[in-house]
Amino acid sequence: MRTTLAATAACSLIAVAAITTLAPATADAATCTRPTIRSTTIDPPTVVLGTSVPKGITITTKIKTNGCRIDRVEAGLYGPNFIDSYDLHKVETSKGVTTYDTGLRISPGDLPNSEAGRWRSYVTAWGPKTAEGPGPSFRVLHAAKLTTNATPEPVRKGVKLTIKGSLTRADWESLTYRGYGSRVVDLQRRSADGSYRAVKHLTSAANGSLRTTVTATADACYRFVFAGSSNTARTTSKGDCVDVR
Repeated sequence: MRTTLAATAACSLIAVAAITTLAPATADAATCTRPTIRSTTIDPPTVVLGTSVPKGITITTKIKTNGCRIDRVEAGLYGPNFIDSYDLHKVETSKGVTTYDTGLRISPGDLPNSEAGRWRSYVTAWGPKTAEGPGPSFRVLHAAKLTTNATPEPVRKGVKLTIKGSLTRADWESLTYRGYGSRVVDLQRRSADGSYRAVKHLTSAANGSLRTTVTATADACYRFVFAGSSNTARTTSKGDCVDVR
Protein backbone atom coordinates (compact mmCIF):
# COMPACT_ATOMS: atom_id res chain seq x y z
CA MET A 1 0.00 0.00 0.00
CA ARG A 2 1.39 3.41 -0.99
CA THR A 3 -0.25 6.47 0.53
CA THR A 4 0.39 10.10 1.37
CA LEU A 5 -0.36 12.03 4.55
CA ALA A 6 -1.53 15.56 3.97
CA ALA A 7 0.63 18.59 4.62
CA THR A 8 -0.84 20.70 7.42
CA ALA A 9 -1.54 23.58 5.06
CA ALA A 10 -3.62 21.36 2.78
CA CYS A 11 -6.59 19.05 3.23
CA SER A 12 -6.55 16.10 5.59
CA LEU A 13 -7.07 13.37 3.01
CA ILE A 14 -4.62 10.60 2.27
CA ALA A 15 -4.05 10.34 -1.47
CA VAL A 16 -1.73 8.63 -3.89
CA ALA A 17 1.56 10.55 -4.10
CA ALA A 18 3.15 11.66 -7.35
CA ILE A 19 6.58 10.27 -8.16
CA THR A 20 9.15 13.05 -8.36
CA THR A 21 11.80 12.94 -11.10
CA LEU A 22 15.21 13.93 -9.78
CA ALA A 23 17.38 16.42 -11.64
CA PRO A 24 20.61 14.91 -12.92
CA ALA A 25 23.76 15.51 -10.85
CA THR A 26 26.14 18.17 -12.09
CA ALA A 27 29.90 18.52 -12.13
CA ASP A 28 29.66 19.92 -8.57
CA ALA A 29 29.94 16.32 -7.39
CA ALA A 30 33.66 16.36 -8.16
CA THR A 31 34.38 19.43 -6.03
CA CYS A 32 32.17 19.11 -2.93
CA THR A 33 31.98 16.84 0.10
CA ARG A 34 28.85 14.76 0.72
CA PRO A 35 26.42 16.55 3.10
CA THR A 36 25.97 15.16 6.61
CA ILE A 37 22.55 14.62 8.18
CA ARG A 38 23.17 15.84 11.72
CA SER A 39 19.83 15.11 13.39
CA THR A 40 16.15 14.44 12.70
CA THR A 41 13.22 14.81 15.09
CA ILE A 42 9.51 14.00 14.88
CA ASP A 43 7.20 15.83 17.27
CA PRO A 44 5.17 14.58 19.02
CA PRO A 45 6.67 11.09 19.37
CA THR A 46 3.21 9.58 19.92
CA VAL A 47 0.03 10.43 18.01
CA VAL A 48 -3.28 9.26 19.51
CA LEU A 49 -6.21 9.33 17.07
CA GLY A 50 -9.85 9.21 18.03
CA THR A 51 -12.71 9.25 15.53
CA SER A 52 -12.92 12.87 14.41
CA VAL A 53 -9.99 15.19 15.15
CA PRO A 54 -6.88 15.09 12.91
CA LYS A 55 -3.51 15.20 14.65
CA GLY A 56 -0.35 16.78 13.31
CA ILE A 57 3.34 15.96 13.41
CA THR A 58 6.36 18.09 12.56
CA ILE A 59 9.45 16.56 10.98
CA THR A 60 12.65 18.58 11.39
CA THR A 61 16.12 17.70 10.13
CA LYS A 62 19.46 19.51 10.33
CA ILE A 63 21.99 18.96 7.55
CA LYS A 64 25.60 20.13 7.36
CA THR A 65 26.05 21.07 3.72
CA ASN A 66 29.86 20.65 3.64
CA GLY A 67 29.87 23.11 0.76
CA CYS A 68 27.79 20.81 -1.43
CA ARG A 69 24.56 21.92 -3.10
CA ILE A 70 21.32 20.38 -1.84
CA ASP A 71 18.53 20.28 -4.40
CA ARG A 72 15.80 18.66 -2.33
CA VAL A 73 15.29 17.09 1.08
CA GLU A 74 12.64 14.46 1.73
CA ALA A 75 11.52 12.43 4.69
CA GLY A 76 10.28 8.90 4.18
CA LEU A 77 7.75 7.37 6.54
CA TYR A 78 6.84 3.73 6.68
CA GLY A 79 4.19 2.15 8.84
CA PRO A 80 3.10 -1.48 9.15
CA ASN A 81 1.78 -1.60 5.56
CA PHE A 82 2.91 1.47 3.63
CA ILE A 83 5.87 3.62 2.71
CA ASP A 84 5.88 7.13 1.27
CA SER A 85 7.98 10.30 1.16
CA TYR A 86 7.35 14.01 1.79
CA ASP A 87 9.33 17.11 0.85
CA LEU A 88 10.91 19.17 3.63
CA HIS A 89 11.28 22.93 3.29
CA LYS A 90 14.32 25.04 4.08
CA VAL A 91 13.97 27.09 7.25
CA GLU A 92 17.40 28.64 7.94
CA THR A 93 21.14 28.13 7.66
CA SER A 94 23.55 28.80 10.52
CA LYS A 95 27.28 27.97 10.63
CA GLY A 96 27.00 25.64 7.65
CA VAL A 97 24.06 23.69 9.07
CA THR A 98 20.69 24.05 7.32
CA THR A 99 17.38 23.26 9.01
CA TYR A 100 14.49 21.79 7.00
CA ASP A 101 11.02 20.89 8.22
CA THR A 102 7.47 20.04 7.24
CA GLY A 103 4.16 19.47 8.95
CA LEU A 104 1.90 16.51 8.22
CA ARG A 105 -1.65 15.86 9.33
CA ILE A 106 -2.92 12.37 10.13
CA SER A 107 -6.69 11.97 10.01
CA PRO A 108 -8.96 9.21 11.31
CA GLY A 109 -11.22 8.03 8.53
CA ASP A 110 -8.41 8.30 6.01
CA LEU A 111 -6.10 5.87 7.79
CA PRO A 112 -6.78 2.11 7.87
CA ASN A 113 -6.87 0.44 11.29
CA SER A 114 -3.99 -1.74 10.15
CA GLU A 115 -1.63 1.25 10.24
CA ALA A 116 -1.78 1.59 14.03
CA GLY A 117 1.54 0.94 15.75
CA ARG A 118 5.14 2.06 15.32
CA TRP A 119 6.13 4.05 12.27
CA ARG A 120 9.75 4.60 11.17
CA SER A 121 11.43 7.30 9.15
CA TYR A 122 14.45 8.12 7.01
CA VAL A 123 15.82 11.32 5.46
CA THR A 124 17.39 11.84 2.03
CA ALA A 125 19.20 14.99 0.88
CA TRP A 126 19.31 14.96 -2.93
CA GLY A 127 22.03 16.79 -4.87
CA PRO A 128 25.34 16.25 -6.64
CA LYS A 129 26.22 13.95 -3.75
CA THR A 130 23.20 12.37 -2.10
CA ALA A 131 23.14 11.84 1.67
CA GLU A 132 20.68 9.67 3.52
CA GLY A 133 20.18 8.19 6.95
CA PRO A 134 17.58 6.79 9.34
CA GLY A 135 15.34 9.10 11.35
CA PRO A 136 13.45 8.44 14.59
CA SER A 137 10.48 6.16 15.00
CA PHE A 138 7.17 7.31 16.43
CA ARG A 139 3.82 5.74 17.29
CA VAL A 140 0.34 6.22 15.81
CA LEU A 141 -2.22 4.75 18.22
CA HIS A 142 -5.96 4.19 18.53
CA ALA A 143 -7.55 6.29 21.28
CA ALA A 144 -9.37 4.24 23.95
CA LYS A 145 -12.10 4.89 26.51
CA LEU A 146 -13.07 3.24 29.80
CA THR A 147 -16.15 3.52 32.01
CA THR A 148 -16.72 2.41 35.62
CA ASN A 149 -19.94 1.96 37.59
CA ALA A 150 -20.08 0.49 41.11
CA THR A 151 -23.41 -0.70 42.55
CA PRO A 152 -25.32 -0.64 44.84
CA GLU A 153 -24.85 2.89 46.15
CA PRO A 154 -24.95 3.40 49.08
CA VAL A 155 -24.02 -0.05 50.38
CA ARG A 156 -23.85 -1.71 53.78
CA LYS A 157 -20.46 -2.76 55.11
CA GLY A 158 -19.64 -6.38 54.25
CA VAL A 159 -21.92 -6.49 51.21
CA LYS A 160 -20.56 -7.33 47.77
CA LEU A 161 -20.15 -4.47 45.34
CA THR A 162 -20.58 -5.17 41.64
CA ILE A 163 -18.27 -3.06 39.48
CA LYS A 164 -18.98 -2.88 35.78
CA GLY A 165 -17.34 -1.04 32.93
CA SER A 166 -16.54 -1.05 29.26
CA LEU A 167 -13.29 -0.75 27.28
CA THR A 168 -13.67 0.65 23.77
CA ARG A 169 -11.25 2.01 21.19
CA ALA A 170 -11.48 4.20 18.11
CA ASP A 171 -12.17 2.44 14.82
CA TRP A 172 -10.69 4.73 12.14
CA GLU A 173 -12.66 3.10 9.35
CA SER A 174 -16.18 3.29 10.82
CA LEU A 175 -15.41 6.42 12.92
CA THR A 176 -16.99 4.85 16.00
CA TYR A 177 -15.71 3.43 19.26
CA ARG A 178 -15.96 -0.37 19.36
CA GLY A 179 -15.53 -2.87 22.18
CA TYR A 180 -11.90 -3.88 22.77
CA GLY A 181 -11.92 -7.48 23.93
CA SER A 182 -9.38 -9.81 25.54
CA ARG A 183 -7.44 -6.95 27.15
CA VAL A 184 -6.07 -6.94 30.69
CA VAL A 185 -7.53 -4.11 32.77
CA ASP A 186 -6.69 -3.15 36.37
CA LEU A 187 -9.36 -2.38 38.93
CA GLN A 188 -8.05 0.28 41.30
CA ARG A 189 -9.43 1.56 44.61
CA ARG A 190 -8.67 4.51 46.84
CA SER A 191 -9.93 5.43 50.29
CA ALA A 192 -11.48 8.81 50.98
CA ASP A 193 -8.09 10.32 51.85
CA GLY A 194 -5.74 7.97 49.98
CA SER A 195 -4.41 7.34 46.48
CA TYR A 196 -5.44 4.71 43.94
CA ARG A 197 -3.94 1.24 44.29
CA ALA A 198 -4.52 -1.90 42.21
CA VAL A 199 -7.08 -4.34 43.60
CA LYS A 200 -7.22 -7.00 40.89
CA HIS A 201 -6.68 -7.68 37.21
CA LEU A 202 -9.45 -8.76 34.88
CA THR A 203 -9.85 -9.32 31.15
CA SER A 204 -12.40 -7.55 28.98
CA ALA A 205 -15.02 -9.68 27.26
CA ALA A 206 -15.21 -9.91 23.47
CA ASN A 207 -17.46 -6.81 23.39
CA GLY A 208 -15.16 -4.91 25.75
CA SER A 209 -17.36 -5.26 28.83
CA LEU A 210 -15.91 -5.62 32.33
CA ARG A 211 -17.50 -7.03 35.48
CA THR A 212 -16.16 -8.00 38.89
CA THR A 213 -17.11 -7.93 42.57
CA VAL A 214 -15.40 -6.70 45.74
CA THR A 215 -16.46 -6.57 49.39
CA ALA A 216 -17.43 -3.15 50.68
CA THR A 217 -15.40 -2.38 53.82
CA ALA A 218 -15.25 1.43 53.92
CA ASP A 219 -16.01 4.48 51.81
CA ALA A 220 -13.94 4.19 48.63
CA CYS A 221 -13.68 5.15 44.97
CA TYR A 222 -13.11 2.63 42.16
CA ARG A 223 -11.79 2.99 38.63
CA PHE A 224 -10.53 0.86 35.75
CA VAL A 225 -7.11 1.43 34.13
CA PHE A 226 -5.93 0.06 30.78
CA ALA A 227 -2.15 0.26 30.34
CA GLY A 228 -2.34 0.33 26.55
CA SER A 229 -1.05 -2.02 23.86
CA SER A 230 1.26 -1.88 20.86
CA ASN A 231 -1.43 -0.13 18.81
CA THR A 232 -3.79 1.40 21.39
CA ALA A 233 -3.21 4.22 23.88
CA ARG A 234 -3.44 3.99 27.65
CA THR A 235 -6.69 5.16 29.25
CA THR A 236 -8.19 5.56 32.72
CA SER A 237 -11.87 5.81 33.61
CA LYS A 238 -13.37 8.36 35.94
CA GLY A 239 -13.64 7.14 39.51
CA ASP A 240 -16.97 6.03 40.98
CA CYS A 241 -17.17 6.66 44.73
CA VAL A 242 -19.30 4.50 47.04
CA ASP A 243 -20.74 5.42 50.45
CA VAL A 244 -20.41 2.44 52.81
CA ARG A 245 -22.76 2.51 55.84
